[in-house]
Amino acid sequence: MLRNRLMTVLGLILVASMVLAACAPQTLVETKVVEVEKPVEVEKTVVVEKEVEREPFTTPHPILGDIRVRQAIAYCTNKLDLIKSVYPLVPEDQQADLVMNTFIPTVQWAYAGDENITIYPFDPEKGKALLEEAGWRRNREGWLEKDGKRLQFTLITNSGNDLRKAILTIAQDAWKRIGVDVRTDILEWAVFIQERVNKLDFDALILGWSMGIEPDLYQIWHSSQTNPYQLNFVGFQNEEADELILKIRQEYDHGQQVSYCHRLHEIIAREQPYTFLYVGKWTAILDKRIVIREKSADGKVVYKRIKPTKTGNFMFHFNRWIKLPEIPVFAAEG
Repeated sequence: MLRNRLMTVLGLILVASMVLAACAPQTLVETKVVEVEKPVEVEKTVVVEKEVEREPFTTPHPILGDIRVRQAIAYCTNKLDLIKSVYPLVPEDQQADLVMNTFIPTVQWAYAGDENITIYPFDPEKGKALLEEAGWRRNREGWLEKDGKRLQFTLITNSGNDLRKAILTIAQDAWKRIGVDVRTDILEWAVFIQERVNKLDFDALILGWSMGIEPDLYQIWHSSQTNPYQLNFVGFQNEEADELILKIRQEYDHGQQVSYCHRLHEIIAREQPYTFLYVGKWTAILDKRIVIREKSADGKVVYKRIKPTKTGNFMFHFNRWIKLPEIPVFAAEG
């Protein structure tokens, strides 16, 4: 594993697309209290225990469980327009660099390359064709319908985040145009996480990940992590992906690790358990008088410029910051 970490904020629409919890049946203990009357009229409580199998949570989402629906949603999401809306100050020639096609940025070493994975450029006609293939037809009101039921689900996010609210509105409007009836709900953060995400009580949600240059993919994508209060809360399950995740964890050869990562990207990009949107972008403004104070080997105080680490983190040496009365002059580097 590399020591350097690249912290990246990912904008995502997460869909409860596969399985809502673990596959393996879970064993519960059913306790019965039986009262037995003895001749001496003394009551004794006897505890009788037996194992009862509970049905596993293996029911796919009735709509989003279909890969064609998930892929159609991706094709009908205009990521570049969305980026323009949430990051209006990013130059147009840099906006494409923010688009996400899988769970890592396109500039990262482990990215498989657009030519090796399924990418989803904005193509509503292709999205409509996939929905039609999946059996969804427009009714008289213009909504997509199948077997008498409307293509309807609820998209939720947390309050207090203007970017996510904007995505909520943009996504709802874009999908409505192709006949998808998307309801929306904005929840207080604690309720959103504790009652909806952790308890797997949602259709689709807007959320972001902050992860390293070599994130541990096990918790997010491995099928054993689909229980309530675990991080694979969209229920993604794929046997080959499970094997690859373990191999990536255990592999020391960097080239082979990259190869495993590329194959994993192919699977996740095809399956679309998330509708990947964009990599977040932010600007740091620092007072030039604030510097890092260190001591040299001979005990002298040395001042250094504040520079981001390879992870993009400016705050890493925060405990060594000091504000000088004047802007310091540094010797030319190199």
